[in-house]
Amino acid sequence: MSRATISFLSTRGRAMNIDLKLIQDYLALNLSDITFEYYLKNTATKVPAANKQLERARLSFCDNTRNIICMDPSIPVKLSPALPEERRLLTLVPYDYLFNEYLKFTEDPELAHKKTFFRCTHVLPGSPFFSNFLKNFYEFENATFLDGMCLPLAWDITSKETKANVRNNLEYLYPEAKGKKILTILTVNQTAPEEMTELFSDLDLKKFLNEIGDNWFLLTNNINLLEMSGKLPFSYAKCFGYMKGVFGFDNLLYFSDMLVTNSSKHACTFASENKPVYYLNYGKKHFGRYMKQYYPDLYLETAGELMTLDYDQTELSEEESRFCQEFAYNTTQNPFSSLKNLFSQETTI
Repeated sequence: MSRATISFLSTRGRAMNIDLKLIQDYLALNLSDITFEYYLKNTATKVPAANKQLERARLSFCDNTRNIICMDPSIPVKLSPALPEERRLLTLVPYDYLFNEYLKFTEDPELAHKKTFFRCTHVLPGSPFFSNFLKNFYEFENATFLDGMCLPLAWDITSKETKANVRNNLEYLYPEAKGKKILTILTVNQTAPEEMTELFSDLDLKKFLNEIGDNWFLLTNNINLLEMSGKLPFSYAKCFGYMKGVFGFDNLLYFSDMLVTNSSKHACTFASENKPVYYLNYGKKHFGRYMKQYYPDLYLETAGELMTLDYDQTELSEEESRFCQEFAYNTTQNPFSSLKNLFSQETTI
C-alpha cells in the first residue's frame, strides 16, 4: 500500500475539535504508513470579498487531497465527485446549527433538501437521530453511512480506563469529590453577564447544596455560581468545585453522573453514558427550542428549577431514557477500529 495522507478539514472556525483529535491520535498509533495535513482556515468571516478568496483556496486544497476528515460543512459542494479510492469522511458533531436546520424542516416539510454534505463519501452520524435527520433532509451523492456506532468522544467517555484516569485527576484537585456523584453544570458562550445573572437569580445555592446532600459534588465552569459560592460558609467547599481553565469542558463528561448544560454538543455526547441530561435555558440556543418542544421534562427555564429534580433516582425517567436512546447508539462497536479499517484499505492512497 502506498503511503497515505489524511487531511483534517475545518473551515467554520472550530479548528480541530476533540473528535478529530481523538481520531488523529488513534490513526497515528495504529497506521504506520500515514501522514497528516491540516486545513483549518475559517472561510465564514464577516468580509465577503475575503470569503470568496478563502473559498477558492479551500476548493483548491480539497481538489488536491484524496482523504479528508471533517466534522462540519467544510467539504465544498463544488468539489469534483470522489474517485473510488478516495475517502471523504464526515463525523457529524452535534453542534447547535443542526437543530436549527431540523426545526426548519419539521416546520416546513416542503423545503428543498440541502446539499451541504453532498460530496462526503462516508458519514458517521453518531446517533439514530442524526442518521435519520441526514437521510431525510439532505442529499448525498453516494455516501456510505457508518450507522450503529458512536462518535469518538461519545465512545471514549464510556471507556473505564480513561474514565478512571480523568476521575483521578479530578480527585487530586478536589479530594472532597472522592466517592461522590458528580453533578456538572456546564454553560457555554458566556457572553452576556446580565443574562447569566438573571439565569441564576432564583437559585438559592445554599439551599440547593443542602437539598442534594452529601452524596453529590457540584462541579461547574460558571462564573456566577463561583461568585455565589464565595458567599457561603467555608464548610460548603466540600461539595462545590470550579473547573474553568482547569479541565477542558469535554473532560467533564468522563466523570459526570448528571449533566445540566446549554450545549447541544455536550448534551448529545453525554447521552452515550445513559445518565440524566438536562437543558438549562441560556443563550438563545436552537437546541433549547428543540428540547422545549420535544423533551419538555428535560428543559429548565431557569436555574431555580434545579430544585425540582430528583437526585435520589436510581433509574432514568422515561424521557431521560428516550433522549439517550435517540442521541447515542447502544452498541459495543468501536468507531476507532472502524475508521482505521476505512483508511487502511488497499485502495486508499
